[in-house]
Amino acid sequence: MAPHPIDVVIVGGGPAGAAAARLLATWGHSVQLLTKTVDRSRSLGESLPPSCRKLFDLLGATAAIDTAGFLASSGNTVWWGDETTRTACFADGATGLQVDRHDLDALLLRLAGQAGAHVQANALVRGARLAPVDSRPGPAAATISYSTDDSSTHTIEAQFVLDCSGRAGVIARRGFRVHDVGRTTLALTAVWMRRDGWDLGDETHTLVETYRDGWAWSVPVTPSRRYVTVMVDPRVTDLDRGSAITRCYEAELAKTAALRRVLAPATRVTAPWGCDASLYHAPTCGGPGMLLVGDAASFIDPLSSYGVKKALASAWLAAVVVHTSLTNSALAAVALDLFNQREREIHAAAVRQSAQFFADAATRHHHPFWTGRATMDQMAETGDAGDTAPEIDIDALRRDPAVMAAFDTLRQGSGIRLRRGDHLRVEARPALTIRDVVMEDRLVLPDWPPTGRGVRFLRDIDLVQLVELAPDHRQVPDLYEAYNRRCAPVSLPDFLGALSVLLAKGALRNDMMEPGPR
Repeated sequence: MAPHPIDVVIVGGGPAGAAAARLLATWGHSVQLLTKTVDRSRSLGESLPPSCRKLFDLLGATAAIDTAGFLASSGNTVWWGDETTRTACFADGATGLQVDRHDLDALLLRLAGQAGAHVQANALVRGARLAPVDSRPGPAAATISYSTDDSSTHTIEAQFVLDCSGRAGVIARRGFRVHDVGRTTLALTAVWMRRDGWDLGDETHTLVETYRDGWAWSVPVTPSRRYVTVMVDPRVTDLDRGSAITRCYEAELAKTAALRRVLAPATRVTAPWGCDASLYHAPTCGGPGMLLVGDAASFIDPLSSYGVKKALASAWLAAVVVHTSLTNSALAAVALDLFNQREREIHAAAVRQSAQFFADAATRHHHPFWTGRATMDQMAETGDAGDTAPEIDIDALRRDPAVMAAFDTLRQGSGIRLRRGDHLRVEARPALTIRDVVMEDRLVLPDWPPTGRGVRFLRDIDLVQLVELAPDHRQVPDLYEAYNRRCAPVSLPDFLGALSVLLAKGALRNDMMEPGPR
């Protein structure tokens, strides 16, 4: 008799695979993670923004991260388009982390194993058979075959397979990906040492510099050790004409100004190596029993420094979708749709961000490397704007004349007589909790929020509850007290702001006010 399928098999032991494995094992699922042999000499330095801490909290990994000895960083130093030094520190004195990826990956894999995931090292996936696209997840939606370093071959069946294999795309490369035309990029990397310091304003900073036909960046992983990478189009460099990698790397660094000065007293301690950094994305990131997670689904430009954060966030979302599908089959299709939608939005948001950087560089460096990338990003941005705009832009609401007018009227009025707007609907829409996809009531209006997915909370104010309570009260203080009795207490300014937005957007009408913009 064949063994009973496990719940989840995960292909890839990077941050996405290890994070998903730890979460799913913690939530009681049987998990096997397959990770191949890693070449330590090809590790990379990565920057983790302060917001990664929330994801480490979700993983229960914060204590281990804090004691791992990673270098804390206060921000970035940039020379973008010219030699003007621009220093950007993280808000409110927060710190990010500069990590050696090999060390981070090993830590996260160890945490996955401690949570109960079975980690199979030195595994090379040989084949993957998936359920038909039009089927529903069943007892064995995926069959994975792999070999180990002793040349033995194994087969494992699972209800779900997560492709967390990054650029290798063990499953993603089987027709799921679209390569971004015109964005061929090669990353050439080496490690540099300077034991007496780097003579920088803040030696923990990531350094970024543009030059005529490329850009370079450097991440410190210890006070004396830095990874330095140049990003080039191989078609317009000497490398494409047969130049050795080392000679090409040195020629590209020679085009920089600031980084060249920083590295002048330093010593390169490794030979440069190259890896493909061209961009791609998967229009569909999941199907029955299968999800593409992290870089398997899409690769974003390293300009954002959000690669690891994206992988961790994608892993959490994938774990939530799998957990929901395995414990509440009625929401499996809804959860899968939500995963596909969110992954597309993450990719499109990264495209919009890099578009701003590339367009700025293109105005200073009149070279096809920049002008071509700026054009491609602008095309991608306009194509998906309707689907990927932020649900709620708080800063824009604060500046909205209709919101400000409603706020002033509430403050100056003698009372309120509120009723639901004529076009307001309250509908159940999918939403995320820590480990489940659920259906929750949301306010839906024809023109707001712009995504059309509705809204439940605004600055921690439960808008559905507020709309329900509003008609029963004639004074704002009474409504505020009633809300705080029913829901978690909130500040009066936030409450007034949310109430003003509901009035300005037409979710509520005040019959004691003059009609305003709707």
